[in-house]
This record gives sequence, C-alpha cells and structure tokens, in this order.
Amino acid sequence: MEKVRDFFRSGGFWMLIFSAVCLLFGVVDGGTVAAAGTVFPAEGGAVAIDEKTSVTRTHTDSPDLLLDTIDKEVTKIRPHEVVLDTISRHAAKSESTNNQVVKYYSIDVIELSTTTATAIGAGQTPTLHFQEDLNTADNKIFARDQTVLVHGIAGYKEDGTTVDPDNELMLYVVGRSSGGVPNVVAVNGPVVGGTMVVPPIPAGTPVTRAGRAGSESQIQTDAYSGIPTPSTQYMQKFMAQIEQTTFFKMSDKEADWTFNDQEEEAIFDMKRTMNLSFWYGKKRMIVVQNARSNKPEEVYFTGGVWNMAGKEYSFSGLPVDENNIVGLMKAAFVGNASSKKKVFIVGSDLLEKFEQVDYRKVVYVGTRQQAYGLEFSSIISKFGTLLVIHDQTLNDLGWSDRGLVLDADFLKKWSMGWRVNNIDFRGSGQSDSDGRTLIEPCGLTLKNPEAHMRVLFN
Repeated sequence: MEKVRDFFRSGGFWMLIFSAVCLLFGVVDGGTVAAAGTVFPAEGGAVAIDEKTSVTRTHTDSPDLLLDTIDKEVTKIRPHEVVLDTISRHAAKSESTNNQVVKYYSIDVIELSTTTATAIGAGQTPTLHFQEDLNTADNKIFARDQTVLVHGIAGYKEDGTTVDPDNELMLYVVGRSSGGVPNVVAVNGPVVGGTMVVPPIPAGTPVTRAGRAGSESQIQTDAYSGIPTPSTQYMQKFMAQIEQTTFFKMSDKEADWTFNDQEEEAIFDMKRTMNLSFWYGKKRMIVVQNARSNKPEEVYFTGGVWNMAGKEYSFSGLPVDENNIVGLMKAAFVGNASSKKKVFIVGSDLLEKFEQVDYRKVVYVGTRQQAYGLEFSSIISKFGTLLVIHDQTLNDLGWSDRGLVLDADFLKKWSMGWRVNNIDFRGSGQSDSDGRTLIEPCGLTLKNPEAHMRVLFN
C-alpha cells in the first residue's frame, strides 16, 4: 500500500494521466512521442519535458530553423576570359553590316624568298653555261630584270677566278621560259673560257629576290600587278534568352539574385560559346526547320579564324627553349607586311612550356601590360614583341598544346548590331513571366593571312 501511495505522489502518475488524456482527445498519437521525451503535437512544433533548448536539439527536431551564414552576394564564377571575343570587341577595325553574308577583299605581298627546286650544274664535271634556268619552289615571285641573292654560295671577285668569301653569289633575271621559269645569268660568278658562267647551285638552296636593274636605254620593266581578291564570311545569329516568373521576382531570397544578375550570366555563357565559334566554327548555310521555326529557313554559321591564318609553325616535339622561340619569332614576324607587335593566344600546356623557359640571351620577358581590354605578359626579341595570353577555349577544343599568333591590326569584326528584345509573355497569354532575348549576328575575318600563324607543339 505504501508503494502505491508513493507512485501517486511521484510525477510518473501524472505523466501517465497526461499521455492518456492526449491519446483520448487525439492530440498526439503513439508515434509522436519521441524516445528522448520530445513530443510533436499535430499543430506543429516540438515540445519536451526536462529538456533545454539547444543548438544540438534544434538541429535534430527542426533542421532548417537555424540558418547558416549566407553570403548575400552570389559569387559569379568566371572560368576563363573569352579572349578572342574580347579582342575582337576592342580591335581597331570593326564594321557594321546589314547582311548575313559579307564579302571582303584582301591583298597579300609578294614573297621575297624561296628555295631552288632543281639543281644547276649537278654532277662531278658539271657543264656550266652563261645562262641557266633557275627553277624554284615559287617562280612567280621573280620578275624580269630582278636581281637574285643566292645564300650559301660564294661569289667571285672581279677577276673571275678568286672566290670572294665576303659576298654571296648574285644572279640577274634576263628572261622567262614559256613555263614561267626565270632565266638567269651570274653577276659575280666564275669566268670559264673567257665567259662568266652560273656556278653549281644545289636543290634546296635559299634564294631571295632583290631590286630590279635596268639597262642604259631601258624605260620599261615587268608591271607590278596588285589586285585584291574577294572572300566571304557569314554572320551567325548568336542568341540567348532569359525568363523570370512574377512569383520568383516577388519572393524573398536568402541571396541577392535579380533579373539583371541572370541576364549577366546569360550574356557570359553566350560570349563563351561565341568564342568557340570564332575559333573553329564552320562557314556554312543550311535550310532547316528548327525547334523555334514554323517552316524551313536559312541558318548561317560563321567560320572560325584558325583556318584563316596563312602560316603555321610547329615545334615538332622539340623543346620549347630560347633557341626554338627565336625560330618561332622569326616565322611570326618575317616574310609578311605586318605589325611588330602581335598577340599570342595559347592553350594551358603550351603556356606551361613557355613559362618554364629560362630567358637569358636574345629573347626576354617584358613587363605585363594592358591591351584590348585584357592583361598580357610579353616576350620580346629583335624580330618583334608577342603579347602572350591564355585562352581556356583552346583547352575546350582539345588544343591545350596549340596557340595562334594574331595580328590584331588585320583582325576585323563584322556585326549586324547588338539587340535586346523584351518579351511580353503575359500580354500574349503564354506565361506570367518577364522575358528578354539577346541577339548579335556577327563574325570575324583575318586580312593579310600571312600576318597570322598557327602554332603547334607536335
């Protein structure tokens, strides 16, 4: 009897009565009484007896009640700069157009140098003549009356018998064969039997055309013909679109995120994909019905600049060291009428190889500088200056070991204009949303193709 009296006096009896009443009136059910003493009434909340309110208990009973520290300013990740697109927007030459097809004219300079394709006077006892055919890899660069410097072949002094180690052989074009091969005589060649002859010249010998020379009574020479030739480029209609519902716009947000922020992200993605098209797009026009058109329509695709470059240089697997960089600089700046300062856009692997070079002799690293809205490092030599910048788009193309030497003075951007159209989805009954489309039909062209050069590591 004493034990029963003690039970009623203790809190256990009243706890039993409380639970029975709750069950009777449906306040809780058997599954809402937690083992640790927490009770979850049907109206919501979490109550407990003999339990302090703590962060630990709150994380268990109401995980979303306590907010983490949230940066109200959303970090806008920019994985890389859209280098080619940015340069094109800052290039000195830009032109508007009203058509999706543009025709542009370019004119190249005549090359100064080539190599002999056929040997002259080959054999143990060569037969040498006063006049020879100088067949080269590029015969069309030589005019009649042209002087030709032959590299690696010594000339002779005026006596015709003494080799002149200080002066290389020089030839003079006196005519052309029916096939266009220059006919030459020697200017400082050896004298054999009282006649100056053209000495032996191996195949593959470098030759350079120099100034023309006219005779005393001569008043005419071959005319220099310079006619620009046309090329075409297509303006691709690059587009982006954003939409935002009215409820999303009205809702409170943990982080600051507006319609303008969304538009900025859309523009960046638009430019990022445009950058890929500017690099390696295929110039085509097809007639097709896409998801947004009601019938087949013309769709234009712009061509990339990679294949527009007129020159190509390869390290052929050789190390990227100071000596080979000199060869790169020579190829980039010699043999074309171009600028002495060019942009060198590189992938990450090629950039890594250039970063590891110990520049000490004839090329050196210059100061960082701003140009075309970007920041460049520089490599300087007597041939010219390369402004070096990394473009991750080359990595996206699988070209991390490639680069392009670009002469921005001969880069032109054609554009039909940047348009922003607001869309009234509510007025058209489509959606309770705000919308905006961003459109730019445009494309790039390279004039003077020899001023630009693809660079390959392998």
